[in-house]
Amino acid sequence: MVFTRKPEPRSSNIDALQIKTMDTATGTPTPTPAPMRTNGYSGTSGQDANESVIGNDLTIEGQSITIRCQGSLRVNGNIQADLHSMKLTVGEEAVINGTIAAEIVEVYGKVQGAILGSRVALHSSAVVEGDIHSQTLAIEQGASFDGRSRKVKDPSEIAPQLTSPNRSS
Repeated sequence: MVFTRKPEPRSSNIDALQIKTMDTATGTPTPTPAPMRTNGYSGTSGQDANESVIGNDLTIEGQSITIRCQGSLRVNGNIQADLHSMKLTVGEEAVINGTIAAEIVEVYGKVQGAILGSRVALHSSAVVEGDIHSQTLAIEQGASFDGRSRKVKDPSEIAPQLTSPNRSS
């Protein structure tokens, strides 16, 4: 199993900066925390505040890996694993090799493997090589889909496993 992450570029020394203020009661200088750094995501970009993100600088590789998220997951990196989530968004830069199972699947990037979902949408930049099992499927003009599509009537057939079957409750 291999996890790699690119080093963060150093843009300035502002991250290490601490500003001292005077405590008016004691007259002693007190450091204030450095400004918080952000990941470049804002609430206005369409990202859910409770969304887990696998960034475009992260690669997850290995055999028999399953990633589970009980909420919303956005993948922008390179993943060689199966993914289970309530809502899964495959970003434009993402490459996923594995099976995807989620209630809602939004694909903007590349997926090589089966997609199981109640609602699946392939956007114009999507490239999918694999079968899709869903209750509803939307494919935008420009999307590439090489596989078979099967309409599922029983949602339990495609339900994601959000907890590990090996985990004792």
